[in-house]
Amino acid sequence: MSDFADRKARRTSEALVYFFTHAEDLRRRLREQESRDAVDALLAAVRDDGDVEALVRRLHRRILAEGDAKGLHGGTRGPGAQLAGFAGAGREPGIYLCPHGRCLRHHWADDTPDAPPTCELDGTELRLKSL
Repeated sequence: MSDFADRKARRTSEALVYFFTHAEDLRRRLREQESRDAVDALLAAVRDDGDVEALVRRLHRRILAEGDAKGLHGGTRGPGAQLAGFAGAGREPGIYLCPHGRCLRHHWADDTPDAPPTCELDGTELRLKSL
């Protein structure tokens, strides 16, 4: 295997470690059905020996589209990610912010486990950002 292929395989493996370690948290944070479908598709691909690499990329793009600046690979950057012990697969806390960027209202994601908080003016869901 070439160096590029080795790095690509390792990155996919590390993303899978992060995914399986945080699958329920990811599912809870993802608001769009297309994103939740990407979670289900990746689970099915792993179970059925499908094209995992393509589905890791798909889910990564969906997570980014929903406002997470690091995506699926966010917990695997740097020297800390180790497949055996899951070290380094931690995630910084998230914070919900004003969806319109007009005020300083915020909620810590850990404090709102059921659903994203909403804007008191128009009912729009606050946007989730990773710190």
